[in-house]
Amino acid sequence: MKRDRLRLAVHCVILAGIVVLAVWPLHPLAISWGYTIAGSRVLRRLQQAPDLAPETRYAQATQAGQLFQTALAWDPLNHRAYANLAAVYMVWDDIPSATRALARAALLSPHAQDAGP
Repeated sequence: MKRDRLRLAVHCVILAGIVVLAVWPLHPLAISWGYTIAGSRVLRRLQQAPDLAPETRYAQATQAGQLFQTALAWDPLNHRAYANLAAVYMVWDDIPSATRALARAALLSPHAQDAGP
């Protein structure tokens, strides 16, 4: 009985190791995706409340921008993070940076309609 449990435990550990080795190369994409989702929530909250005080708008835009920058640090090919970062630049009235971010998003996007924020 104890031998069967030990055998089962060893097989579970081996299987878990194989799964980790198979999934590990994808972890930067998953982390980038998580930061993009978090930044999108902050940005959406900012866009849905246009009557916020300017310092609050700036603070939320800064938080969203940091999340998108972190997402891009993990995956520099994340077109959604670039598109959302362009929306943050628009909140800051930084049109040249917004244009560059949108151009990068359009270049990286697998579909042209996905490049917009």
